[in-house]
Amino acid sequence: MRNLRGLHLLIAEDEWLLASDLATFFADLGAIILGPVATLEQAGRHAKAAEAAILDIDLHGRKIFPIADELMLRNVPFVFFSGYDDIAIPEHLRFASSLSKSSNRVSLVDALFPPEPSAEPATVAQPVSAAEDVVALLPKLRLTARLLLDDAGASDRLVEHTLEQALEDIDKRPEDSSIADWLNAIMRRIAQLRGASLLH
Repeated sequence: MRNLRGLHLLIAEDEWLLASDLATFFADLGAIILGPVATLEQAGRHAKAAEAAILDIDLHGRKIFPIADELMLRNVPFVFFSGYDDIAIPEHLRFASSLSKSSNRVSLVDALFPPEPSAEPATVAQPVSAAEDVVALLPKLRLTARLLLDDAGASDRLVEHTLEQALEDIDKRPEDSSIADWLNAIMRRIAQLRGASLLH
């Protein structure tokens, strides 16, 4: 099982027994639990410190989506965790991981932190690893694009332009920058320079 030692994990869940069970499970993996919280206001107070989050979609009748938006802007991994199948998720968040409350805890860990590809000799694996990293990041890139442009077609075009630019600039990627940070920087630059043209 993955070691989450020191990770600040926000748990927003209004069912006390389930919240307690989640907190115990993730604390045993080394995570520092923020909460559990049962209201939107409490979740908001912890959101800035969160490095990952498990979000019940409905907290006492109020939707968690503003918290999800805040986490998304900071590229914080989160998963929607709900007992209802009929709650409509906003279109700009539809690519976020979403699990039912009947899912096992290992599925939650995998949704937050997709398993990394097994290590191969560096001379063979580096290009493949980078490609797999990008594929794993696509849902987050699409979410970020939707937040930047708020248009489905334009955001998909923004992702395409971002990946095209990344291929052109692959040799210029800073060594101390993660693929996620690098791609997000490219995307924000393109959105600033060409966002209006992508809307048409």
